Amino acid sequence: MENKLWVRNPQTGVTEVKEFAADSQLSLLRIADPVLTQIAQGYSNQEMIGDKIFMPVRTEKETGRFPAFGKESFILPGNIKRGIGEKVQRMQVQGGYITTSLSEYALGFGIENREKNEFAGSPDQLLNMRLMMLQDKIALYRENLQAVLATTSGNYAAGFSASGAAFKWATDGDPIVDMRAGQLAIVKSNGRKANVAWFSPNAWELFINNKQVLDRIKFGGSPISPAQMSKEAAAQLLQVDEVVVGYAVSGTGSDGGFKKTAPTMAYVWEAVGGVCAGLAIRGMGWGVPA
Repeated sequence: MENKLWVRNPQTGVTEVKEFAADSQLSLLRIADPVLTQIAQGYSNQEMIGDKIFMPVRTEKETGRFPAFGKESFILPGNIKRGIGEKVQRMQVQGGYITTSLSEYALGFGIENREKNEFAGSPDQLLNMRLMMLQDKIALYRENLQAVLATTSGNYAAGFSASGAAFKWATDGDPIVDMRAGQLAIVKSNGRKANVAWFSPNAWELFINNKQVLDRIKFGGSPISPAQMSKEAAAQLLQVDEVVVGYAVSGTGSDGGFKKTAPTMAYVWEAVGGVCAGLAIRGMGWGVPA
C-alpha cells in the first residue's frame, strides 16, 4: 500500500509527491496482519438488570415535593348505603409528600495525538470505542447503586428480608415454597403481586440445580435437567412476568489497565448481601407504584 501526498514546494512552487507524509497515521505506514486487524480486544459487561427492577421515572424538576399516598383504599368503609337525599359519607384521606432531589454523574476521557496516530483504525473508531467503554463504566456504576439498594437487608421493612442460610437451597430446601411465601407477604402488604423475580448468579445456580425445583417440571415422567431450567420456566413456576439474573461484574485493587496488575473480580449483585434473591413489584410511574 502506498501512502503519498501531493504538496506544493514552498521554494520552487512546484507540486511534488511526498511519500510517507508526516500527517499520515503511523499505523498505516506499517505492514498490518490481516487476521489481527479483525480482532477487537476489550471487555464489557453483560446486560444490566437494575432498570428491570427499579423502573426509571422521568421528571422535569431536579428537586421538589412529590405526592405520597397511604393505604386508605384498603380500609373497609362503614355504612355507605344511603337513601335518597341522605348525607354522603366521606372518605378520610391523609395527604402527604416526600422530598426528592436528583444528582448528576459525569465521567470523561482523553485521547492524545500519539494514541490517535498509532491506532490501527480511523480516529472516529478510536473515539467510538472509548465512548463505549465510558458508557459501560457509567452503566456499571448505576447497576452497583441499584444492586446495593436491592441487596441491603436494612433497606426493607421488618419481615420482608431473611437470612437465606436456613432455607438450605443447596440441599433439601424448596426455593419455590420460600419464594411463594415471600410473594404472599408482598401481596398481603401491598395488595399487588410482585411481577419480577431477581437472582444473583450463585443464587440462580442454587435455584436451577435444586432437586425440588427440578421435580416441579416433569418431561416424560422424569425430572428435567438443570440445562432445561430456563428463566422463562422459572417465571412460570414463580408466577411472575420475568426472571432476571445479575451477572454484572466489577473489579477492585487495580485500574484494570492493559498489561497491569489484574483487578480482583466479583459479582456486583453479591458484593453486599452475598448470595441473594428477591421479588419486586416493578412499577410504571403513575398508577402502578413500585
